Amino acid sequence: MKKSYVVTAVLILVAVCLAVAYVLRDRISGLFRRPGDDGTTAPPPVEVDYDAYQAVLKGSVDNAEPIMKTDIDGVYYTMSKKGEVKFYTVDGMTIAQQPESNVFDITVNCTEQKIPAKIHCYTAPDGGITGYGLFTTESSDAEVYIYDYAFFKLTALPDSYSADDSYLVLVDTTKEDFYSNDKVYEENFRFNVKSGETKNVLSTDNRGFDDVGAFRGDYTMLTDDAVRRCGENLLFFSSRQYHLYSKDHMMDLYMAGGSGNNRDNNRYVQNLADFWFSFDGDGRVLVLQKNGEGFDLVAYDGRELAVLKSFADGYDAYIRSGDWLLNKKTFEIFNLNDGSVRILKIANANRFTPDVFVTDGKTVFLRGVSEGEAAFALGTVDGGARCFYNDMFAGIFSPMVLKDGGVMMSVAADAEGSSYSIKIFNA
Repeated sequence: MKKSYVVTAVLILVAVCLAVAYVLRDRISGLFRRPGDDGTTAPPPVEVDYDAYQAVLKGSVDNAEPIMKTDIDGVYYTMSKKGEVKFYTVDGMTIAQQPESNVFDITVNCTEQKIPAKIHCYTAPDGGITGYGLFTTESSDAEVYIYDYAFFKLTALPDSYSADDSYLVLVDTTKEDFYSNDKVYEENFRFNVKSGETKNVLSTDNRGFDDVGAFRGDYTMLTDDAVRRCGENLLFFSSRQYHLYSKDHMMDLYMAGGSGNNRDNNRYVQNLADFWFSFDGDGRVLVLQKNGEGFDLVAYDGRELAVLKSFADGYDAYIRSGDWLLNKKTFEIFNLNDGSVRILKIANANRFTPDVFVTDGKTVFLRGVSEGEAAFALGTVDGGARCFYNDMFAGIFSPMVLKDGGVMMSVAADAEGSSYSIKIFNA
């Protein structure tokens, strides 16, 4: 719009606004007046129990980057924004750096863009391998134009897809998930160590483009659990049947065909509520399926869907951690595999509203807000939990339950995330 506004009209508008504000000032101030300002009783301030906090704090170690989990039990990693990777083991409060076993130079083809990365790997004594790498246009001079960020993960191929000297490489291009332990990977490749060749595991025939010219990132989506739970054929998530720009995100579960041929007629279960599936004792796949305003836990045997449990509330009323689903209001914890239900009792909750939920089925960690204060709740499903209050809890990254039942998390030292404190708590 041009800047040649009519000055007189602007002055008249300002005068009218001031007059209206003057007349309504008392009404407006009443709307935003805090309890207690007009003689009413204000809620008591949240009481911070420092002794209780110190009792559960096992220890704290300063670190340059948040620490995250790997596929290997008891092994963790950090990654800098420049792609530097370090591996660690945790024993009590001893966080010991471990040497990497390999570094692979990998180049993958995404939308005809050749994206390179150095994959730093750790190999466990039993032969299990995990590796991580990063591409950004800030740290690489490669001629990549559509993508400015790509997170790489290397792991073993599922048994039914395994081949000599080959690994599975997963790629996520969502910057906001950099410090997430629950990434969704939109690209997948078989990487041959000897030849250096990479090729897609899942077929991407007829794949459309998004609004920036890249192949649709919601076409063949995998998670760590989807790879871990792979049977004869990979199950993966896709929104290919729906409009890319739909406000109501729709997603289905697909089964890949032989050797990764995911033909469109292999759509398995439609209208999923989340990136989750499991299998029951009869081999049926379990998924969370939308149902009007609510959703259902359903089992599918390849022919018929059976509803195991219906949830009346929308899915945003819950938070999922692995195979456990938390009701944010009632603190009911539902086990999606066996249907068992627990009610988490939280002391001094003060209308605590969680936005992060992590559990291994025994230890429970929640982060959220209570009476406007950042807080977290820590405890066990059977023994209950209590809230702890501190502004720093607003800057928590990648909380996870350790083998001994404790909880480890990374807390940003400042708003810029220039450094972090690795804190370990006793549940």
